[in-house]
Amino acid sequence: MRAKLSVLRACGQLLRLGGRIAFYTMYPAPGLTEDVYRRIVRAGAPGLGTFRREHHQLLESAGFARLAEVDVTAEFLRVARGWLEGRERYGEELRAVEGASEFARGQRERRRTVWAISEGLIRRSLFVVERGR
Repeated sequence: MRAKLSVLRACGQLLRLGGRIAFYTMYPAPGLTEDVYRRIVRAGAPGLGTFRREHHQLLESAGFARLAEVDVTAEFLRVARGWLEGRERYGEELRAVEGASEFARGQRERRRTVWAISEGLIRRSLFVVERGR
């Protein structure tokens, strides 16, 4: 969490007072058991271990105000499925470039991510914040 706070503070220093920044993030859905939480962290992107409420706290600690959040989970699921299907469609060409084992590993990760989003275990939001101090 310290590394994320450092990055957010650095972003804030680049902005003048009232300047805005927007970013997307994935986080585990609330209310998961410890076992399910560990599984979905493995299924998601790096940094998935940060909960949504922690993003709010981190942003406030970094000096950002006027927090706006938009849930884009449904749209992200469509995009994630599109990546998976598109890479499968061009699998032969991608295997030639990436190698068969790397292509297979990436597809496994994408399938796990699509599964976790479909099951409501992973959420994705767009955060828009303003430098407040």
